[in-house]
Amino acid sequence: MDSPSGPASPRRSASPDTAQQHQIAFLRNGHTWRLQWSDGDEMTLLDTLAVMASDPDYPLDDFDRALVNQQMNPDQKADRS
Repeated sequence: MDSPSGPASPRRSASPDTAQQHQIAFLRNGHTWRLQWSDGDEMTLLDTLAVMASDPDYPLDDFDRALVNQQMNPDQKADRS
């Protein structure tokens, strides 16, 4: 993912040989966003989405980040307090 200040540099937490790859795709304002990550890189992806959601130049928002988080962690119960 590139940001206005330059390309993002993802951190690798697991060996590329042993890490399972994951993918989520969703449509937002006529654009298909396809996100890929390896096991252990979930927080890096969510942190990157948080930065993008706070930038008015990106069409993503906190709802999109929450949606991705839910899809990444389907067994996690929503906090309703």
